[in-house]
Amino acid sequence: MKANRALFKKYLSTIHQKEKHLIEKEFVHDDFVMDALEGYSQQTNTWDSFEAADKKFFQGQRNRRLLVFVATLFVSLSLGWYLIPTSSKKITAKKQQESAQVQKIKIHHKADIKKMTPAAPEERITPRQVILELKKSATTIVQNTEVLERIQHMPATQVEFNKQKERRLAIKMGRELYIQNFKVIDYRYYRSAERESRQQLSENEFGEQELKIAYLNLLNKAIEDFAQQDYKLSLLHFDEILQTYPDDANALFYGAMCLYNLSEYSQAESRFLKLQRIPFANFGEEAEWYLLHVYQRTKKEAAFSSLRKTIIDQKGFYMQKAENLEFN
Repeated sequence: MKANRALFKKYLSTIHQKEKHLIEKEFVHDDFVMDALEGYSQQTNTWDSFEAADKKFFQGQRNRRLLVFVATLFVSLSLGWYLIPTSSKKITAKKQQESAQVQKIKIHHKADIKKMTPAAPEERITPRQVILELKKSATTIVQNTEVLERIQHMPATQVEFNKQKERRLAIKMGRELYIQNFKVIDYRYYRSAERESRQQLSENEFGEQELKIAYLNLLNKAIEDFAQQDYKLSLLHFDEILQTYPDDANALFYGAMCLYNLSEYSQAESRFLKLQRIPFANFGEEAEWYLLHVYQRTKKEAAFSSLRKTIIDQKGFYMQKAENLEFN
């Protein structure tokens, strides 16, 4: 017979004296057990008090185990996050940053544009500078295209050939023409509505005659205003184009340049970013280069450093310029 919990409960709960005597006889030489039996016998609610204390003890144990479990889970999750490959976290952060950067293109009305304030002369990018850089960049793109075509006929591994093929597919260049020495995409080859250059008359819902100016006529007017550094009027014409053609590369690029020279850097940024997501890449390098200037003006150092490295790594026309451009 062992002096355990069940024995004490049996001793205190039984009403048969014979059973109690048998238990006492068994432990008559054990002073500790006999003192415990005598003490419990003198209290009428001894066992209830014992069970209450026992319940409190086990509840405390459960609470401590729960606390340890929660702490362990928290530490495990924290370690798991830090052990995730850094590249995956960087990709996620980059996507979130790009998503936050891309803003909705705003179409400005005459009243909005009238309130805009031109940037200081030394802070503007002049039309002449744009012309010179576009011409030099175009020469570089042609040379790079010729190199890619020659590589196609050179012995190479399948992996290298696939890389060159992917690069050619990614660079979709539209047909170009020049308006007052400014490069533009000739959308007459891609939009059936632009094949007629004459002005057209149509009736609106009230039966009134409306004059529809052909796309090239409106683009020519916008470019002319830009060349004369009338950025407000030029922007008004480019935004008129965007109302009909939201993905028009010409209006997006030159409209962004107008906004830059009017100190509307946030809206210029959104248009340069959108240029990277349209079918034609004719203004791709230029959009990145001038976007780099936007980040410099708006003091976005992280975005500036990241884009600057991208331009340098591409080894295009603007590589040397990007290397010389410092964040300040």
